[in-house]
Amino acid sequence: MTSPTHAIAVLFREGLPLESLHGMLRGVQGLGEIAPARDHVRVDTDAGIVFASTFGAPWPDDDEESLAELGGPAAGLFPAALARAGAQDALWPGGELAARAHRGFVHLIMAEATGGPLAQIEALERLGVALLSHPDALCVFFPAGESLRDGNIIGKIRAVSAEQEALPIQIWVNGRLADAGMGTRIADLVGLAQIGLSDCEAVIPEGQRLAPFEVLGFLLDVTHHLASQGGALEDGVIYDGPGGLRWRAGLDADGQIDPPRKVVRWIPLSPGEDAS
Repeated sequence: MTSPTHAIAVLFREGLPLESLHGMLRGVQGLGEIAPARDHVRVDTDAGIVFASTFGAPWPDDDEESLAELGGPAAGLFPAALARAGAQDALWPGGELAARAHRGFVHLIMAEATGGPLAQIEALERLGVALLSHPDALCVFFPAGESLRDGNIIGKIRAVSAEQEALPIQIWVNGRLADAGMGTRIADLVGLAQIGLSDCEAVIPEGQRLAPFEVLGFLLDVTHHLASQGGALEDGVIYDGPGGLRWRAGLDADGQIDPPRKVVRWIPLSPGEDAS
């Protein structure tokens, strides 16, 4: 898997002047040089050089040309990501309202990376959270992870993760549920490329009495394990999972929920099914 370009946005009630953006970034502790340019602010972080730009218009959710100028698919920017993030907002129900209310945004992109994927997304998150102190700021949008998070929910996720000695993956990544037809449901995690992992999904067949959020929890548990222990899954590996079932992983599957991408697909084995 190629390394993505990392990009996030901070949604505002209206556009933020570039001078104000420069001033706010200068107030963030622990950064290197912060230099204004004609249309952006250059910020040196410990994970690389970030370009910060401000726009007095809503996020171009359905404009592929504008999304390409902001980083495009290489940065995990796909059409309708903001709409999907607002519709799948179980972790922070205020996300959809924030998405509707915004009329401007600040775009933060890792223009030249020196750190790994995790260091990059954490550096961008830190800058995004700093901008939330502005009275017109609404939330941070992680487009690759279709995740909308305000400062309160980011703080809570980080606190729980620190207590459990785990990565705060749910800041940058969204867990989603969708119907796949014929009584089958799909649970997935989107945005894991931001920390150097493949996205994943689980198939919940018709007739299986499985709580969807327990299935999402299983995907998160596997992701935490891979993120902390390193290594990679092998095609066909079987893990014990929700419902007292064994779940088989299939690599390089086509994701069944947009955006288009390759995923690790987990399918439950029927009780007594041969796992060979």
